[in-house]
Parts: sequence; structure tokens; C-alpha cells
Amino acid sequence: MAEFKYRQLFSYYQQLISNGELLPGDKLPSVRALSKHHDVSISTATKVLSELEKVTLIHAKPKSGYFVNGESKFKAHSYGSDVIYKRDLHALPLAQSVQYSFNDESILPLSCTGPSTVLDNETLLNKLHRKVLTKRPYRLKQDNFEAGLPDLRSTLAQHLSCNDFSYASENILITHGRSDALSLAMISLGLLQKRVAIEAPCSFFINANMAQLQIDTVAIPMQANYADEIALLDKVYQVEPFSAYVFNPNFNDPTGRLLHDQDKKALVAWAQARDVVLIEYDRGELYFSGMRPKSIMHFLTARDKTPAISIGDFSDTISFSFSLGYMVCHQCIELCLFTKHITVEKPDMASQMMLNEMIRSLEYRKLLTRLRKAMWQQYTETLFILRPLVGYIDIPTISGGPCLWLKLPHSKSSEILFKRLIKHNVAIAPGKMFLTNAEFDNYFRITFALPWQPRMVQGLNTLVQETLRFLES
Repeated sequence: MAEFKYRQLFSYYQQLISNGELLPGDKLPSVRALSKHHDVSISTATKVLSELEKVTLIHAKPKSGYFVNGESKFKAHSYGSDVIYKRDLHALPLAQSVQYSFNDESILPLSCTGPSTVLDNETLLNKLHRKVLTKRPYRLKQDNFEAGLPDLRSTLAQHLSCNDFSYASENILITHGRSDALSLAMISLGLLQKRVAIEAPCSFFINANMAQLQIDTVAIPMQANYADEIALLDKVYQVEPFSAYVFNPNFNDPTGRLLHDQDKKALVAWAQARDVVLIEYDRGELYFSGMRPKSIMHFLTARDKTPAISIGDFSDTISFSFSLGYMVCHQCIELCLFTKHITVEKPDMASQMMLNEMIRSLEYRKLLTRLRKAMWQQYTETLFILRPLVGYIDIPTISGGPCLWLKLPHSKSSEILFKRLIKHNVAIAPGKMFLTNAEFDNYFRITFALPWQPRMVQGLNTLVQETLRFLES
């Protein structure tokens, strides 16, 4: 327990320094003050300050205490100012190699983001499955619930609602998952033959779906200042108009940035003014610090006539094998419902009843609490393992999500590091999978949200060792 407390405190102060909450020259609490404030022993407090000093984040002044070193390393980044068109996107071999690594049992897939695997929910799912079978779910299949089980849509609307915003169940469609929802959105809104802008870097499933649907895409690199990002969106729109913008506002920026409410309001205002459809992939459930980030749906009103869609699913939180998702529709529910009726089969009724029971009984809320706690602990443990890399690569501070983006020096390619690590049965996700401009070649993504087993710890240690060797080569 003392060792874990030490690791938590080390990561806590490392984050405060990295994200600029503790500035260069700021004084840290004394050993006794830190011990009292965090309710840890004097030896644990001493060890925390000593380790922070060892990795050069702080320094000691005789008879004065400990002070933060140098400049804060945390900075918001821009990922280039040149948009990337479909014809220039990276060929698939690298992405295929990473995808194949997910299914090779001999390889630790640090490249994969599968947070639901952190918990073993099989007992709960089996219990719920037995319970719903007594309600004859297959008999219910004879009913025409094209939009999804009415009780589930109502329950989900209540779950997603908060103090200042209420979802309407009639605007929610139940889908087989996020890919199903994205395809439905593209077909329903007639976007298959149109140009679509995507945020870059974006979730890999978005890139893969756009490629599979052969949609003409233009990738808009993230900017450090979100006003600059909207300005870049507008600049591209005026030169070569696009019909929709697909983005992920939560836990997707490599720096760990979340879009603030004002940023989301500004994006909604811009999209409505330009008649651009917004399609959001919302992973807000995966926060583990602060409050759940708001969806763009919070900022749309009945006066906003351009359609918008928010997509979510439950493979992140419940299980990879639990194939249910949803789409919240603004000004396009009839189009999406009609498309769903004629293009896809209805989601499994037993699964819908299980999810409804899970949310209504508060089991889902308990599950989320356990998941967020476990993810936070694993994030803390991962930062501790990565501490030898501090000062050599950029490690961002995050408040949710299942992954970390790490930044190598500009002269180092993450694709080469990927090839080196695969020889040691460890896979990372190189930056070229997400954004092909040269500036992003030195980024790579890893997850901390896999089952926390000795193999995971060993793999992270291998990552550290091989990265240090790679940096020295």
C-alpha cells in the first residue's frame, strides 16, 4: 500500500508540474507538510520529493526547501497548418501491421485502446442475460422497434442527461456500435458522394470507415489555439467546400486537451453558419478526473437547422463483445431512422434488454465507477513506469480516455520504433497511422487500459528500455 501511495503522489506532482499548475520557481510542500496533507508517512513523503528531484523536475535549496525546475514542459501543440487530402493519405501496410498485431496472442497490443478489458464483467453479463431470457426477448423481436427498444431509449436519455440539459428519447437510435452509427450517418445525410472533413489526428476507426466507404476526405490538423483550428476549417471550406466535419472532442488530442464548452459553442456556431453537418464521436464516459465532458448536443437548439449527430457505444465500457451503440440525432432523426430501417438489421433484442436493465438498476453506474478508478490507477502506474523517459520525450497530462500520446525528438521516427518493438512482441501505434505530415512521424500512441497483468508491466518496461536505446542510437 505504501508503495502504491508513493507512486500516486509521484504521478500527482509530476502532473502538476507538467501541466503548468506548478510553475518554475514554485515551492513544493515540505516533507512534513506533504506527509500531513496526503496522510502518508515521512519516509513516503521523502521518497516522493527525492524521486522528483532525481528526474530533474525539482531541485532542493539548502534550508529553503524544494522548488520546481526550468520551464513547464507541457504545451499545447499544433500538428501542422497544411490540410491532408485523401489522395495523400498514407498507404495501408503500416496500419495493417498494427491491426494484425491486435490479433496475435504473442504480441502485447499497447497500440489497442480497449478500456473495457480492464474489468472482467462476464459474471454481471451472464447474470443479466439469464434475467432477460425470462422475459422472452426473442418474442419481442416480432415487434417493430426499428429505433431500438423504447425502454432502453428512454433509460439512455435519462442516463445521458444532466442538470442543465435533457436528452429526448425520440432523438436516440440504438445501433450495433460506433462503426454502424457512423455508416448510418454517412448514408442518411447523403455524404457518400460529398467531401467530408475529419479532425487530424482522429480515431483510427474513423479513418478506416472513411476509407472503406471511399469518401473524399480532407484532414484538418489540430491547432494549439482552438480559434486557429476553426479559422483553418473555414479557410479550407472557402477554397474547397465540404459537407460534414467528423471529430472527437474528448480525450483525442495528443496533448490531452479537452475541448472546453466555449470551444464547442464556437464550433457549433461556425457549422450552423456554414451549413456543415457535425458528427461527433463521444467518448465522454471515459473521464476519470473532473466532470463528464459535454456533448455538442448540449449546445444545439431548435433554432439550429443544420443536422448534427453524436455517436457513442458500449464496447469501451462494458465489453468488446457487447455490440451496442447509439446515435443522438439533431434535425435528422427521420432520415436516420428510414436509413436504419432499409439498410441494417435491428440490434440484438436480448442485449438491448440487458443494457436497459444494467442502466436502470444502477449496475452500469457502479461499473463505470469501478472502470474509472481502475483506469486512473493504471494511468498512475504507467506514468511511474515511464518516469525514466521524462526529459527525453514529452508525456502529456490527461483527465480521461484509455491512451497516451508520446512525442519523440523530431529526428526520431515512431515507425522505426514500432518495428524495433515488434521484435520484442510489443506493439505501439505510430503517428503515421493518424496523420501523415512529417511533423507527426515522431508521435506514437500507447494504451494503459488493458488487463493489468505481469505481461503488461513487462511490456511497458520493454517499451521504456527500447525507447531509451532507440534515442541513443
